[in-house]
Amino acid sequence: MDMTLNDDQLMIQQMAKKFAQSELAPVADQLSGDGGREIFLANLKKLAELGFMGLNIDGQYGGTEAGTIIFSLAITEIAKACASTAVTMSVTNMVAEVIQVVACEKQKEKYLPKLCSGEYPAGCFCLTETTAGSDPSNMKTNAILDGDEWVLNGSKQFITSAEYAGVFVVWAVTDKSLSRGKGISCFLVERNAPGLSISKAEEKMGQNASATNEVVFDDCRIPKDALMGELNQGFKVA
Repeated sequence: MDMTLNDDQLMIQQMAKKFAQSELAPVADQLSGDGGREIFLANLKKLAELGFMGLNIDGQYGGTEAGTIIFSLAITEIAKACASTAVTMSVTNMVAEVIQVVACEKQKEKYLPKLCSGEYPAGCFCLTETTAGSDPSNMKTNAILDGDEWVLNGSKQFITSAEYAGVFVVWAVTDKSLSRGKGISCFLVERNAPGLSISKAEEKMGQNASATNEVVFDDCRIPKDALMGELNQGFKVA
């Protein structure tokens, strides 16, 4: 098997390397410490403009359609220079890919261009809870349908990018009568949703520009059509 990189792969690898060395490496220590949030967010926007926030997303939604190999090459170069930036870039790409695979067309058209363009600095993957880490089927966050709205209650822990994300992919129990993992659904929650709050960032030993927060849902109301994918089938998505 020929493992030689093609011209497109080499081009994007070099683009990522150049950006990492010129924009990220000089501020990496500052971003790993307690400062540099404005610089960090500005660099996320620049990455989006280069096409790095939607590397596996279809062009019709503003993505690059670059493929998995190019994503791996790009994230490696970014991570060499700044782990904080690499973590946020990786999670945002993951959120975009989940939306592309699972969401309906209306949801894709609404959220993917905002993630790919940098209008949303980042996306959030809200799965982990204090009692549901390695076993997310044990989650307690729940969602109840009330008329034309879902009402979410619970909290998610150690969520990357929560402070500045524009959209949250959230898992919640929607049918407690089913066995564990069977009654979980997936939702798209915008950061201005009533009842959603973000706690103070965790104090970490490094990578502090990449915020890690608790996300709390206190009678958080979202539209009925915020359900992503099939009802009670969200655990498959996770």
